[in-house]
Amino acid sequence: MKNFTLYLMVILFTLSLAQGQEKTKNTKADSTKKKIISLKKKTEKMDRFPGLFTFYQDTLNGSLYMEIHKNQINKEYIYFGHAHDGIVDVGFNRGSYRSSKIFSIQKYFNRIEFVAENYGFYFDPDSPLNRASGANISKSIMSSNKIIAEDSLKNRLLIQADDLFLSEKLLQIKNHTPPNSRRFSLGKLNKDKSKYIDLRNYPKNSEIVVQYSYDNPTPKNKGKTGITDARSVSLTIQHSLIKVPNNNYVPRIDDQRIGYFTTRVTDMTSSDHTPYRDLIHRWNLKKKDPGAKISEPEKPIIFWIENTTPYEFRDAVSEGVLAWNKSFEAAGFKNAIQVKVQPDNAGWDAGDIRYNVLRWTSSPSPPFGGYGPSFVNPKTGQILGADIMLEYVYFTNRVKYDKLFSPEAMDMDPYFCEIGNYLHQENLLGFISTEFLKEGEVVKKELIKESIIRLVLHEVGHTLGLNHNFKSSHLHNIEESHNAALTRAVGLTGSVMDYVPVNLSLNPKKQGQYYSTVPGTYDDWAILFGYSSPLENPKDEEKRRNNILALSTDPELMFGNDADDMRSSGKGIDPRVMIGDMTSEPIEYAVQRIKLMDKLTRGLYKKYTDKGVSFHAMRDAFNILTREKSSCASIISRFIGGVYVERFVVGQSETGVPLKPVPRSEQEKAMKTLKDFVFSPEAMFLPDSLVNFLQYQRRGFDFYGKTEDPKIHSLALYTHRVVLNHLLHPRVLQRTIDTQLYGNHYTIEELFGGLTGAVFSADLRGNVNSIRRNLQTEYVNRLINISGKGKNRPSKYDYISQAASFSNLKTIAKMMSKKSGKDKGTKQHREFLYYKIISALE
Repeated sequence: MKNFTLYLMVILFTLSLAQGQEKTKNTKADSTKKKIISLKKKTEKMDRFPGLFTFYQDTLNGSLYMEIHKNQINKEYIYFGHAHDGIVDVGFNRGSYRSSKIFSIQKYFNRIEFVAENYGFYFDPDSPLNRASGANISKSIMSSNKIIAEDSLKNRLLIQADDLFLSEKLLQIKNHTPPNSRRFSLGKLNKDKSKYIDLRNYPKNSEIVVQYSYDNPTPKNKGKTGITDARSVSLTIQHSLIKVPNNNYVPRIDDQRIGYFTTRVTDMTSSDHTPYRDLIHRWNLKKKDPGAKISEPEKPIIFWIENTTPYEFRDAVSEGVLAWNKSFEAAGFKNAIQVKVQPDNAGWDAGDIRYNVLRWTSSPSPPFGGYGPSFVNPKTGQILGADIMLEYVYFTNRVKYDKLFSPEAMDMDPYFCEIGNYLHQENLLGFISTEFLKEGEVVKKELIKESIIRLVLHEVGHTLGLNHNFKSSHLHNIEESHNAALTRAVGLTGSVMDYVPVNLSLNPKKQGQYYSTVPGTYDDWAILFGYSSPLENPKDEEKRRNNILALSTDPELMFGNDADDMRSSGKGIDPRVMIGDMTSEPIEYAVQRIKLMDKLTRGLYKKYTDKGVSFHAMRDAFNILTREKSSCASIISRFIGGVYVERFVVGQSETGVPLKPVPRSEQEKAMKTLKDFVFSPEAMFLPDSLVNFLQYQRRGFDFYGKTEDPKIHSLALYTHRVVLNHLLHPRVLQRTIDTQLYGNHYTIEELFGGLTGAVFSADLRGNVNSIRRNLQTEYVNRLINISGKGKNRPSKYDYISQAASFSNLKTIAKMMSKKSGKDKGTKQHREFLYYKIISALE
C-alpha cells in the first residue's frame, strides 16, 4: 500500500511538472506572439518619412525605424556613403565619396538581413560553369535586424534601424591604428552621442544623415587646427539607399589604350589570357534624335554652381564646365552639359545626390584643391551622380609648406586628385613672375581665371569617368606652346587630365597661355570612345569601336595614368609619363625654366621690399623658386634608364614596338644637363646678400622647438637627393642593365661614370664649395651602400651595379688622394672622403 501511494504521488508530481512546463511553453509562445505587435500601433506617435523606404522616428528619443515591404525582399539596391563634414586627419572631409555597393534585402525567419553582393565576376549564361557561379564567392551580411512589428497582412515589416545606421555596419569609418602609433585616432564610437542630423526621402532614394561621435580620453595626437578637442570629435556621413536604375543602360567594356575609371569584372568562363570585362564609368547619355549626326541628349548632365562659390569665380567655373561640350559635339551630342546656379534661398541641400554640384569650401587644413568624384551603379558602371569640391585657399597667396617640397607624396590613390595642390604651387610661381611685369595685376587676373577654368576642366573630366593622363603634355614643341591662337583652339596639352606647370616663357614678350582652357585632342578622343552612340548590329559596333581605338598610336593621343607615372623615385619607366613636364622637348623646356628661376631669384630683393611689410613674402618666393628647380631636375633625371611605352594590339602598328629604351643620345643629354644645371658649382645660384633677408614673420610661439634661419644647404641637398634617389634606385639600375638586351646603348658603366664626373670633375683641380661638399659626401655614401661595403649588408642591389659602384669608389679614392685645393675646408673634405672610401673597401 505504501509503495502504491508513493508510486501514485510520483505520477501526480510528474503530471503536475509536465503541465507546468506546458504552461511555461504556452506563456513563452504567447509572449513571442505579443512581441510582433501591430506596425500601426508601434508607429502611431512617430514622425513618418515616406519614400523608397519608409522611415519612422520616435519623437521622444530620436530612434529610427525602417519599414520593409514584402515586395522589397529579395530585391537589390545600391548603397552609397559620403561625408557631409569630417575630419581631414582621418581622411574624411566634406564631399569625400566612400563606398558604393550593391546590396539585397533578405528575410530569415524573424529577421531582416542586408547582404552585400559581389558583382566582380562574370559567368557566361550558356556555360555549364554558370551553375556554379556562386562557388567560393563570399557574400557579406552587413546587418541582421529583428522584425519588431508588422501590419495585419504581413506585407509591411518594421525593424529598429539604429543598429544599422548609428554604427559602422554600412561603412567603415575608423581604421586600425597600431598601439604605438602617433597618428591621430578617432577613439571609440559613442552611440549615445551619435545622432541623426537629417532624413530626406524620395521615391528613388532615401538619405540618412548621421553625425558620429568618437571619444578618446587620452589622445596621443591632438590633430590639426580644425579639431576643437581631440577627446571628443565628430564627423557627419550621409547614407544613401538607391533604387537600381531600370533604364536599358548598355555597359561599355574598357580598353587598355584609353583611360576611364572602371568597375573590375573578370570572366570566369573564358580561357583568354586576359579575361577582362571591366566596365567604364560613364553617364547614360542618349540622343533625342538617334538618326541625327549631332543631337541634344534626352537627359543632359546638369552641374549646379553652389551658392558658396565666390562671385568673382562663377563665370570662370561655368566656362570650365561648358568647355566640355566641345568634346561631346565630336561624339555626336549638342549641349550635353549644362550649368545652373543654386539660388541663395534654394530648398535643397548641396549634399542631395539628385543634384551634381560644384561646391566651395575654405578649410583650415584643406585636403585638396579640387576633387571630382562620382558614384556609379556597380553592376553596370553607369555614373549616377557627381560633385566637385573646390578649396578657396588654393587661389590665395598662402603657401602650404607641407606640400611644397613633397611631390612624391601627391596623389598615390588614383581616385584622389591633387591637381588643386599642384595648381596652387604653380599659381604662386606665376604670381611671382607677374611681379616683374608692368601690367602685373592685369596678367595676374588672367592667370587666375585660366587656372580656375583649368582646374574645373580637370575635375569635371573625372566626373565624366576619365582618369589622369600624365603623358599628354608632349602635344606641342616649345615654340608652339607659346602660340596662344593655337593652344586656345586645341589646348596647351593633349589632355586637361594631366598635371602640368604654369606655362611661363623665358621671354615675356613671347608669353602664351598660362593654362589650357579647352579639352585637348586626347580628351575629344576619349569622350568619343566612351559616349558616342553604338550601332545596333554587334559586328558593326565592334568594327566602329576598333576604328576608334586604332587611333591610339597617334602621338597626339598618348596616354599614361597614375600607375605609369614617374613622379616618385623608381616608379614607372616611361619618362614622358610625368607630372610637371611640358612640351615634346621636356629637357630643353626644363632648362629654360631653370634659367627663368635664376632670373627671378636675382630680382627678389627689389620686388619684395615694400615699406611696412615683413620679409615673409620674399622667403616664400625663394622657396617656391627653389622647389621649381628641384622639379625640373627630377623631370630631367627620368630619361636616364627610361623606356618608352606604347600600348597597341597586334596588327595595329607595323613599325612600333611596345617597349623601346630611351635613345642613347637622350640619356647622354639628360646626364650632361644635370651636370651643368643641377650639380655644377654654379647651379645653386644665390645673389649677394639675399639670404640675409630670408626671414619668416613671427607668429606667437610658432618658432618654438625650431630655428628660423634659412637652411640653404638643406634645400640644395634636397634637390641633389631628388636626382640621386632616382638614378641610383635599384629598379633604375637593374632596368639599365636589362634594357641592354633589347636596345639600350647607354650602359650601367656609363651611367655611374657620367654621374661620378658630374659630381666631381668640375672642381677637381680647385676648391670645393660647401654645397658641393655635401653633394660629394652624399654620393660617396650611396656608392658604399650599393657596393655592399656599408652598414646595410648584404647589398639590395644587383651584382653588376655593386661592381660598378665599387669601381667608381676606387676612382674617387684616387681623385681624393691628391688632396689638392687651396682652402682648408676642401683639404679636410677630401681627406675625409678618402678615409671613408678606404675604410669601407678594406
